[in-house]
Amino acid sequence: MNKSKLSIATLFTIASTSALSQTSVFSGAAHCSEDIVKKTSAVNQLIASKGDLKALKEVTLENVGTTDNGYFTFNPTFSRTSRYFNCSVPLNENVGQYQLTVYGTTQGLNNSFGGCSISHIRKINDGNSEVWLKYGTGQGFDWISISEQNNSSKQYVNFSTSLDNSYQEHSILSLTCRTTWQQGTVSVGQIEINY
Repeated sequence: MNKSKLSIATLFTIASTSALSQTSVFSGAAHCSEDIVKKTSAVNQLIASKGDLKALKEVTLENVGTTDNGYFTFNPTFSRTSRYFNCSVPLNENVGQYQLTVYGTTQGLNNSFGGCSISHIRKINDGNSEVWLKYGTGQGFDWISISEQNNSSKQYVNFSTSLDNSYQEHSILSLTCRTTWQQGTVSVGQIEINY
């Protein structure tokens, strides 16, 4: 009899916990974009070295931007080491500890550094006005570490970690991402927050 009571109580606890958790899903296409200042600087350098017409053609043909299926894809053909993209999703006062999962694809990566660092951006009052401050979480991932290194075809990958928003009401989760230095395409499909 005690075992059945314990089992029912355990099931009730699990069901209650599941009912209380919430998941928010954000598409890469809607929430990621290239850093425009870095891109503008890179385009100006490309124009200076190749001329207007050749530079315009290269910019137009590179695989950077949103896709029809909801991904943000990043494979720049010039100034790869200085260009990056950001993904930002809103958090609110209902979010304390949460599980972050980033879903994406990789293709043709080489063995050089390229990944995402994770930060929180929070609005605080400094006594005179409200300002936005960026706090690193000390967490992130390398695209190669979540991919099969011997596989150059398109791979579906994901990264998951636990973070804490501390129930801050004006907060943003921010990912700053690069692809690998010499070659390779990375794409963010979905960012999932489970709290």
